Amino acid sequence: MHNLYIQYLNSMNNANSSNDNAIAESQISSPFYDQIRVERELGDYLIELMKKEPTLIILTGHAGDGKTSLLHQVLRKLDLIKPQDVLKVKDTCQSSQINGPLLYIKDMSELTLDEQVEFLKDGIDNRNNGGSSIIISNTGPIIDAFKNLEGQFPTNTTLDKIEMDILKMMDENAGHPDYIGDYKVVLINLARIDNTDLVPKMMENLLQPTLWSDCESCLNADRCSIYNNYKTIKSNETSIKVFVENFYRWLYETDKRLTIRQILAHLTYSITGNLDCDKLNPENSDQNLFDYHFANLFFGYIGTHSSADALKIRAIQEIQLLKMDEKELPHNYDLFVKNNFGKLSENVRHLAEYVWKKEMSLYSWGSYSLNDDDAPYLLRKSIRRMEMLFGMFTEEEYKNLLSSIFSPTYSIFLSIRNEKLGSREKRNVEQMLVRALNTLLVGNAEGINKDKYLYLPLTQSWDGNQNVQLLLGKVDEREISIVQSYTQSLFGSEKGHYRLEISFGKIKDRFPISLLLLDYFDKLSRGSVSTKLNPSLSHGVDKMKAQLYKTYRFEEDEQNIKVLVQTLQGPKMIELEIHDNKLYID
Repeated sequence: MHNLYIQYLNSMNNANSSNDNAIAESQISSPFYDQIRVERELGDYLIELMKKEPTLIILTGHAGDGKTSLLHQVLRKLDLIKPQDVLKVKDTCQSSQINGPLLYIKDMSELTLDEQVEFLKDGIDNRNNGGSSIIISNTGPIIDAFKNLEGQFPTNTTLDKIEMDILKMMDENAGHPDYIGDYKVVLINLARIDNTDLVPKMMENLLQPTLWSDCESCLNADRCSIYNNYKTIKSNETSIKVFVENFYRWLYETDKRLTIRQILAHLTYSITGNLDCDKLNPENSDQNLFDYHFANLFFGYIGTHSSADALKIRAIQEIQLLKMDEKELPHNYDLFVKNNFGKLSENVRHLAEYVWKKEMSLYSWGSYSLNDDDAPYLLRKSIRRMEMLFGMFTEEEYKNLLSSIFSPTYSIFLSIRNEKLGSREKRNVEQMLVRALNTLLVGNAEGINKDKYLYLPLTQSWDGNQNVQLLLGKVDEREISIVQSYTQSLFGSEKGHYRLEISFGKIKDRFPISLLLLDYFDKLSRGSVSTKLNPSLSHGVDKMKAQLYKTYRFEEDEQNIKVLVQTLQGPKMIELEIHDNKLYID
């Protein structure tokens, strides 16, 4: 039996040529779209804005960020279109839920410059006449259109200022009305919105039982890798959602954010492998179930070999760069030494055990081929992929898993992000940051913490340690603390999160600590000698250092000269006094 839903899933990724629904318009027109779409709070926020007053809204962002789908959601909630209606290039509608007519422009990027300017004028005029307007546009076209609004701006408004106004609004992404020249605009940059929290709901919608009901009565259901993936994921839905969300969270926090379209492409490919009912091979069913298992497809593998087609998917490119399946995991000893597969969930255990025993029967532990051949190595990688997604872990084991495959600080970062730290955990993070800052500023933190000061020496512009440094200031460690500030987006995910910041007693501003910065400081505190900071974060660290030196510098009327000397017991502060051309050491 054929399930048309599987064809729909296959068309949502770019791993083959039949990606008919990889663009928003095609997705929306499908009868399946209404069942898998995720309603975004941003849509409700936009409607509330338009209910309060006539509003000019500009939606921008990357291709695949969901701009068209968001517009469709707004129009649908205002009862202006039906679920599968295709949007027009431009249209004006009347809704009883908001005051005045609503004009929408589907995509300025598809228009000529003259049309862009004309349509932008229409949007502005509609807003000035008491209606609301929603305009979708990439960054370039909206900047060009505003710059070419002849005679619309006062003579003292430069074209550069128009561009800077737009870029500033895109960067801040506050969601509040602001001005481009004389025009009051709400500009929302979807590329700056974290969509990771949407992933669990996306997976839940993709796996709705009603969409898979046709597969239940199929004669090949027991041998179908696609249906097996559906059943396996449903049986482990909670743990799978956690792992998948953590992976996308990692990408987002390390400046590798995926669009909604890219996430959907990855998830749909991981379920189907782009197979359909006509391409299923009923022979050797266990091997096929293993080869096209969700655990392999999620990483871009068919069995033990990487798929060239899968590498067209951005998320799979990123996950293979992480080399997760080459790392030591919590259950590896049980799996590969004791051949005990009881640590895997029941519905994947038999597949892993079947393939492992079949392949390893070709080798003996004393044979050279076991160490020399690629096959056992590749098979272990495949079993690790199953372990990551379908392993049964205690809470502590799962933290160790995240530390192994991502970073030692990742589980700490997630704890900081999701909940208030206890006093002990907070103290541990503070001590790590102080030690890292000492290493960053002094070059050697060994033995320095006993003085309970963060020293601010004058350093050379080279990487080597200096045995003697002129001391410009110092910070009492009691003035250093970390703060978890709670952040709730106006139009983001349903749940807010905590942001980690470091605070210094005499400095008004706090300094945010991102995952990348936390990881950098952790490596410094552990004594790494080759740690390099991501260039995108170096400005923030330099700003922090500049503020420290400015605020905690010794008073200019200080009589004594202070130097920091590296000793076998660690850095020591020594005071020097010059009197009658003689040097006195305190």
